[in-house]
Amino acid sequence: MKIISIILLLFLFFSCKKYIIPNENSLNFVPNKSIEIKSLLPFKKKSVCIGSYTTGKDYVISQFEIESKYSLIVIKLKNISNNFEFNNHLSFNYSTSGYFDIVNEGLYEAKLSPGVFENNYKINKIDFFSDSQIENHITTDSIKSFSLNFNKYAIKFNNDDTKLIFSEIEYYGLKSLHANVLFYKSENEGYIFIMTPLKKNISLDKNILYDYLFG
Repeated sequence: MKIISIILLLFLFFSCKKYIIPNENSLNFVPNKSIEIKSLLPFKKKSVCIGSYTTGKDYVISQFEIESKYSLIVIKLKNISNNFEFNNHLSFNYSTSGYFDIVNEGLYEAKLSPGVFENNYKINKIDFFSDSQIENHITTDSIKSFSLNFNKYAIKFNNDDTKLIFSEIEYYGLKSLHANVLFYKSENEGYIFIMTPLKKNISLDKNILYDYLFG
């Protein structure tokens, strides 16, 4: 009887273990380290790198504080095709169930599908969805810049519901948050910049992110 009990316990242990082992592409946080951003680092004005998230040996997300007023998240994407599409939409009606890593940005929280950062994952299409109106500012072959006042937004890759970045406000009592978003393509890499206020009472000019990066 004792042997049977031990066998049952071992069975339960290994059955449960598979559910708590992190995904092999899970994000790990490294403080005070930044991803490399082609032609843009170091930033021109006062900034502090809070740290970066890595998957494997790659730095894929960095968090910055800019001039002690703004929060900036930078997402690095590999294998962007030459004829990629980038679109934005006033729409928010799809499932966000599945496995996500969480990045906390103070006033809001971002959930990311680790598969977005797989080495062999080629990105042909990026769709940005928001629950509020999007105002486009700059559209070129290498830069897409726009602003919004969101409660929720999502970024979908290759029209695949399993390759998703989903964000929503977490700060109690705050119903919407201003943001500047900019996508920048350099060779076969792409970078998504998302700037928001550090505190809810800080204003955010609609062109501040573009001016900060390229002005």
